[in-house]
Amino acid sequence: MRKTLFSSCPALFPLAALWFACSAFSEVALPIPDPASAQPTTLGRYRISYAAALDPITINRIHAWVVRITDAGGAPVANADIQISGGMPAHDHGLPTAPQATAYLGDGRYLIEGMRFHMGGAWELVLTVRAAQGTDSLSLSLDL
Repeated sequence: MRKTLFSSCPALFPLAALWFACSAFSEVALPIPDPASAQPTTLGRYRISYAAALDPITINRIHAWVVRITDAGGAPVANADIQISGGMPAHDHGLPTAPQATAYLGDGRYLIEGMRFHMGGAWELVLTVRAAQGTDSLSLSLDL
């Protein structure tokens, strides 16, 4: 029987698997929201810019977004709770997935995973932010 490094030291296998997983994740380029594209939330408490990992956004592909949230004065907002909802108002249905903010990336940037649009047309995406400045939301219109 042929011996490998992992058969002689089985404790190395989980470490190798972790290294491969981390190196694969680090190669994924996260989009960078353009601060100049920031839009004010409904009550003006925050400004939100966003960028999708798919450019252009493709139908039926799960992808991530990065949103950057600043307060009204332009300071990055940390420790925000972000809820994502929306759908196609003309078709009277919501999003086909349940996107979630999964990580704080620093400098007011948050990773949102699980975005998917299953058909072309007019979509509305609502980002609701809860942070020290209060609760406020931004509605984004997308035409895919």
